[in-house]
Amino acid sequence: MVIVIGSNFGYTMLAAVGITLQCFATAVSITGARKKYNVNYPDNGGGRYSDKLSDEDWVAFNNVKRTSDNYLEQVGMVLVALVLAGLYQPKLAASFGATYMLGRFVYARGYVAGGADRRIYGAPVMGVSFLAMVITAGYNAVTTTILA
Repeated sequence: MVIVIGSNFGYTMLAAVGITLQCFATAVSITGARKKYNVNYPDNGGGRYSDKLSDEDWVAFNNVKRTSDNYLEQVGMVLVALVLAGLYQPKLAASFGATYMLGRFVYARGYVAGGADRRIYGAPVMGVSFLAMVITAGYNAVTTTILA
């Protein structure tokens, strides 16, 4: 089987770059939280520096940290699904990637502003768009092998 990558795959690449930059920006936001709450390395929110925080500041710092950790936990799976879906349906995959980024943005804003309960607004958008990428990649795999 030969895969010919068409010019529309650029849309998928743009979505992948966007997700990568958004993940990086989320990780960088921890630097600001570390300065604001005086939580130095190697403390990840449960060490000596964070022990000195008030309960309110500890929760606020860890909300920022958790948004980044959650992104890092998922970004590998999301990028693989995006690229595999985009090999045969690049514009569709890119739209799922853009939707994922929107959901991720709403998730992070909600989590930082109001804690874990407020992440619920972005989580379903992220979940559905990721699932759509996986289903599209699976469909592409089946139709180009088993059903070919």
